[in-house]
Amino acid sequence: MADYQTILTISVLHEYYNASSDKFAPIGLVADRETVLLLRQYGILLKSARGFTRLIVDTVRFSDLADLTAELTFRFYLMSTDPGFRNITKMPDMFDISILNAEFTDSSELDITAEHWVDINQLNTSTAIDSAVIHNKNFIGLLTISLPKFHCTLEKKNITVRFNAISAYWKYYIFSPGGKKNLNIPHSFTEQEPEQVANKTARIFMSDNPILLRKIYAEPFSLLDANNVIIKSLPLPMPDNISTSIVKGFKITIAHIYIN
Repeated sequence: MADYQTILTISVLHEYYNASSDKFAPIGLVADRETVLLLRQYGILLKSARGFTRLIVDTVRFSDLADLTAELTFRFYLMSTDPGFRNITKMPDMFDISILNAEFTDSSELDITAEHWVDINQLNTSTAIDSAVIHNKNFIGLLTISLPKFHCTLEKKNITVRFNAISAYWKYYIFSPGGKKNLNIPHSFTEQEPEQVANKTARIFMSDNPILLRKIYAEPFSLLDANNVIIKSLPLPMPDNISTSIVKGFKITIAHIYIN
């Protein structure tokens, strides 16, 4: 009877989701064609969930083949399952691809931050990418894993990939203040001039500074009338309601939040 063991665990995290109960990013890892063939050759199984993949081997078969191997290289496409993923992710340009290289040397633990991004057209000319992937709008990153011979063993290895979230000015549109004159939002929000949205007048409150976007915050943002609580926990920004604007020659990011 075969004895199976995990030799590599890959976890993908994102600042926006880190505080939620499911801290893993909405990312799936898809092996490229050469990696699929290599996994079959070595009898390696993939067990995947949201933002999480394990490589599992038949210990005897893998050990026998690893003895004959100088190095193992795996490539995985990181595919987002959230259509708003790019809107909340820190990257140079909206359609760039993150290049992630995980090369095991001394340690069996690697922690990598998505800091190297390339234009998707540049990537397509410099790297062999499956055609079905390069045209997929959910393609967010390319992870290359290198295992030198002394790491081609049954030792348990871990890779953590981290994506950073953007910061944005929060802009609340409040359509039903109910005649309240002294509305305010603590945490350094300032009321702006009213705006017309869909033929309705909205009172506007905007944060004085950019705020790091997260799915969950330790303290709620509240709407007050003087010192009376009108809304205890205001809605938070959503990934699909974020835009960029040019203000005084600078590009700023704004998260739009509507309250009826």
